[in-house]
Amino acid sequence: MNIHDGHRRRLDRKVREQGLEMLEPHEQLEHILFAVIPRGDTNKIAHNLLKRFVTVAGVLNADFEELLTVEGVGERTAMFLTTLPQLLGVVERSIFEGAPPKLDSLEAIEEFVKTYFYGKLTEAAYIISLNSTYRVLAISKVLEGGQSEIYCYLSKFVKRAVRDNASSVLVVHNHPCGNLNPSVEDVTTSRKLEKAFEAVDIVFADSIIVAEGKALSMRQNGYI
Repeated sequence: MNIHDGHRRRLDRKVREQGLEMLEPHEQLEHILFAVIPRGDTNKIAHNLLKRFVTVAGVLNADFEELLTVEGVGERTAMFLTTLPQLLGVVERSIFEGAPPKLDSLEAIEEFVKTYFYGKLTEAAYIISLNSTYRVLAISKVLEGGQSEIYCYLSKFVKRAVRDNASSVLVVHNHPCGNLNPSVEDVTTSRKLEKAFEAVDIVFADSIIVAEGKALSMRQNGYI
């Protein structure tokens, strides 16, 4: 019997009886790590992670390369931890399966699009193609990278919308820094996008910025 088996069984029982949310942060991480580390001392790794990233949220939002610097964390474990926030988004969006969401208000847009940015540390841009009643036809990640790279190729957005036979589109990108305010580049590029979509007879419904679970409509705020 592995020296840690008894500890794992006790922690499993604690989760069953009390729920994961009632555990101490290091215990929560320990139990999460059971899924990817079948043997070994996950207690030590959990403490190492919290020492480096302070909170469970800090661990799950950490960069892959940063996680690899923690003693006991290998590539498989780092990949597992970085995909957990994405899994949360997948779970939330699965509610809409079989019934495409209708994005006809900022509240509906915010609730839906924020799920694509859980744990994302780099800026990414998506295009959401909508039909004539603002129901989602398709969602595509067009670009991901640094702030200066995100809107390099306007044609990519237009090609996706045309391919989807969209009546209108939303373009959504995040600000990992947490600041919702649009940059000068955001404003300039959104205005260029509006003209580009107009040329192919597709309505550019809005350009949305997401930061820390909140969304800003550039159209409602007068930027386009």
